Amino acid sequence: MSRRQTGWLAAALIMGVFGIWSMLGMVADIAAFRGGAWVEAWSFQLSKAQTQNEFFSPQDEDWQQAYALANLAVRLSPMNADYREGLARIHEARFIMAPIGDPEARPEREKAIASYRDSIRLRPTWPYAHAALAYALVRAGGHDAEMESALAEAARLGPWEPKVMEAIVDIGLDGWYRISPASRVIVSNTLLRSQSWAAGQAGQQHADRAWARVEAHHKQALVCAILPMQDERNRQHCNSANWK
Repeated sequence: MSRRQTGWLAAALIMGVFGIWSMLGMVADIAAFRGGAWVEAWSFQLSKAQTQNEFFSPQDEDWQQAYALANLAVRLSPMNADYREGLARIHEARFIMAPIGDPEARPEREKAIASYRDSIRLRPTWPYAHAALAYALVRAGGHDAEMESALAEAARLGPWEPKVMEAIVDIGLDGWYRISPASRVIVSNTLLRSQSWAAGQAGQQHADRAWARVEAHHKQALVCAILPMQDERNRQHCNSANWK
């Protein structure tokens, strides 16, 4: 075989490998998207069920299909942090309304925790993964050092990310009397930022969502001792006549 033929063969092999790699990536993307679509649908059904004080759990057949898709994406692209997070969310969704620390839900929640850890190892600076890990640890029944570390990393990496801030407020107020003084400072500072954010309508919506978490945990008095009263919005929130 001539040198020219060898060169063409090598180029063809490289193109073939690249084509296969691209095809596998496309299959992984499609599988991850379809698995994520199940999670979105379940989130909507969960919100609807909670509004009507009803119980919701994904049908086993649907969950198995979503898990197979998410797991396929991870196997095809094991270094993709997003796919690891997607798989974690599907593990969590299986017992989406189970109580904190529920023994039946624990195996799936432990798998979710492991997937979030994997995602963080692949992409350590993504604040949403740290917030999701903190939530998963709480649902599994832990307010331990790892949970507080995840909360701190979420705050450090995403101090102005609305969804991250809301997660910190939610988790922190829920476990206020169990978390360390250092974690309480993180939660307090996040609350201060969330309620003083002058970012137009988007900022107001975020502040309202954060305050809704304060109300859900019945921590108005505690939070109002932190907030500055120069802000009219804070004065309205901290008027006990407006408390739910």
